[in-house]
Amino acid sequence: MNLLQIETFLKRRVLSDLKNGRPGFDLLHTQEVVVWVKHILRHEQRLTVDKPTLIIAAYAHDWGYVGVFGGGKTLAIQEVIDAKALHMQRGAEKLHELLKDPFFSFLTKEQKQRCVHLVAIHDKLSQLKDPDELVLMEADTLSGLDVTNEKSRFNAESNRRFIKAVKETRLPLFITAFGKREATRLLLARQCLYAKA
Repeated sequence: MNLLQIETFLKRRVLSDLKNGRPGFDLLHTQEVVVWVKHILRHEQRLTVDKPTLIIAAYAHDWGYVGVFGGGKTLAIQEVIDAKALHMQRGAEKLHELLKDPFFSFLTKEQKQRCVHLVAIHDKLSQLKDPDELVLMEADTLSGLDVTNEKSRFNAESNRRFIKAVKETRLPLFITAFGKREATRLLLARQCLYAKA
């Protein structure tokens, strides 16, 4: 099974559902995370990770947010933080069910378990240690920092708290030079955007 076929299937099954996630965020964010994972892997070829497993997890990593928030309102950072554990659990459960589809017969049992594990742990920063766990976290963080697309944004206070948390808890865990460079660039762009507001 080639990566294009895998992504076509995931776009149909996961991305279509993410339209019902956090308004103005989950769908675009997930697409960006997939792209960031690919960029990281292209720039950091020394990494030993299972690319199909990591790509599948990238598509499903925030799938658990679907149905958690409603009403189309802009969320404060605390509301997102409060839903972190639930969204990882729900996302892992959804992916576990999806991987039962005969389409995924090309994956081993261990690969399927790893996909589910990555979704179940991706925001448990103190538990991340393996390269695939850390690459997914880097890609997730880079998309969160990126303000070049039309994702919904935090208010000024939530943005300040978000930046502080990223600098203190996520950036120290980055393992790739590419991710570190991009995070620096994206932080600067984000600061410029919020300074104009």
